[in-house]
Amino acid sequence: MSPWFARGMRRSAALTLAALTALTCLQPLPSHAQTWPTRPVQLVVPFVPGGATDVVGRIVSDKLAQRLGQPVLIDNKPGAGGNIGATMVANAAPDGHTMFIAGSPGFPNAAALSKNPGFDPEKDFVAVALLASQSMLLTLHPSVPVETLKDLVSYAKANPGKLNYGTPGIGTPHHLAMELLNTVAATDFVHVPFRGGAPMAQAVVSGQVQMMFGSFVVVGPQLKAGKLKVLGGSSKRGVTQAPEVPTIAALGYPDFDVEIWFGVVAPRMTPPAVVERMAREIHAVVETEEIKQRLLTTGYDPPPKLTSAEMDKLVARDVVRWSQLLKNAGIQPE
Repeated sequence: MSPWFARGMRRSAALTLAALTALTCLQPLPSHAQTWPTRPVQLVVPFVPGGATDVVGRIVSDKLAQRLGQPVLIDNKPGAGGNIGATMVANAAPDGHTMFIAGSPGFPNAAALSKNPGFDPEKDFVAVALLASQSMLLTLHPSVPVETLKDLVSYAKANPGKLNYGTPGIGTPHHLAMELLNTVAATDFVHVPFRGGAPMAQAVVSGQVQMMFGSFVVVGPQLKAGKLKVLGGSSKRGVTQAPEVPTIAALGYPDFDVEIWFGVVAPRMTPPAVVERMAREIHAVVETEEIKQRLLTTGYDPPPKLTSAEMDKLVARDVVRWSQLLKNAGIQPE
């Protein structure tokens, strides 16, 4: 090989390397994840302070702030059954600094309850990560002459329209769980909505209505005092705080599975790198022993670890599932 040719080859290789380096520098790097967040992150809760969604958000916010290096602020924006807060975040800048704490079934069934909720849970949001989940217990007033779920179904069919159930309102998890039981068991329990969980529980304890689905935090003390009796758990995963209670799915209704979930979602065009970073930090927080115990003692379970795409599918499933159930129950959007 001639010296001239060798020098040419070396020069060509150097130019090629320089060109490749320049092209690499021009490629979009996941800088969003490296620089975000640049200011406090706002987590909008669409209900008043002290409610379930608010409590879950506050349990994780401090630890999340430590990992993100910026304050994580809980911003309560109540109204219209959660639609005001959701609409606000749907229209927020998709830069990762404003996100939303969504809960099921309220978030996915918004369009089934309102003709104009102001947002679309699938089109306007991208799922980030779950924060917590919660199962419920099917409980009855002791005066109802049944001891098992099988007894309850038989009694209900022999006495159509005689048994009623309380809920905190139309479209709540308690309402949907009982309507699902009506569907899978072919029963006709009558709905009596109340303005909140406290009056619902008081009505069942007093015998004004016969039964309800309630969280362990609400019904546990009443069960211990003998003021209520329990027949089954709503979630296929069981109720962590009451592992001795069989699931309704295991009692002959394998399609019955109602588990409330709480999770963070962001405006749809939020950069994927930001979504992935936030999801990673949330997973790390809810997997710590401290946060697990705080969730459990407050009546919640640490959630399944879902990717953003998997949580998106969960939202889509619940949109179809709950809207169809409400339609079958004769509930029309207002």
